[in-house]
Amino acid sequence: MSARRHALLAAVAAVLAVVLWWLARDLVAELPPALDPPVEGSIIRTRTDPWLLLGATLSAGVAMVSATVAVLRMGTPRPG
Repeated sequence: MSARRHALLAAVAAVLAVVLWWLARDLVAELPPALDPPVEGSIIRTRTDPWLLLGATLSAGVAMVSATVAVLRMGTPRPG
């Protein structure tokens, strides 16, 4: 593969990592626990889906490795 293809793969993998990370987050409104004095309203918590987060992590790793390979291949001359 050429350096250009590695760079393109790195860009696509980075975008995929960001999209998966964004989809892994979820805001959930819950009732507050019983406290003294009582709290009114709801509590908004952020929950994450571990499988989407794992996919985002692996995609980010592919992006970093592909970018590194693209940079290293830029300096090597092509045979022929």
